[in-house]
Amino acid sequence: MLIEIILFSILSILLGIIILLIKKRYFNFSNIKIQIKGYKILILMAVIEITAQFLFKKYTDNNLLKILSFSWLIYIALLYVSALNIKKSYMMLFFMGTLLNFIAIGANDFKMPVLVSEILTDVETKKMYLLSGQDLIHSLLTESTKFKFLCDIITLAPPYPFPKTISVGDVLLLSGIFAFWQDIFEGTEKKQLKKTNS
Repeated sequence: MLIEIILFSILSILLGIIILLIKKRYFNFSNIKIQIKGYKILILMAVIEITAQFLFKKYTDNNLLKILSFSWLIYIALLYVSALNIKKSYMMLFFMGTLLNFIAIGANDFKMPVLVSEILTDVETKKMYLLSGQDLIHSLLTESTKFKFLCDIITLAPPYPFPKTISVGDVLLLSGIFAFWQDIFEGTEKKQLKKTNS
């Protein structure tokens, strides 16, 4: 998901700059102001989760690392921060996407079930890996999976450079990232227009 967040951010920034160029507006990076209440909580939770996952690969018997690396920790932080900033339109998308993902993982032993599509490569290997329980975040989608429609069932196939499966919640989260960057560019444009008119 991190790759998709980076890609969507880059695409959103490029699109924002293109729109400003088409409108013949000047873009000034010093005009960017990101005001998100509680953003430090997100950074802290992301660092804890990434560090715990990295260490767990070396120390697989450590239960504390296993608990810290569960993805539900970051979901709780995302729900809290997006609720604090719910008046922002992109935060509503973050909140809804996070909530849908949290419902899916909460109903399935706190792991996100994944549909391994036949159009992907190494299908059997991926299925065996998910069944083995070695993945701390994902499990294999089966007949007993609850809320299947909220699980990772949307396959991003080639020519997408990083083929994988995402959920409806992920789509909302990525839409929120796109809306976040467009909001920043719109705010930057308004500030520039004020300076030009004054």
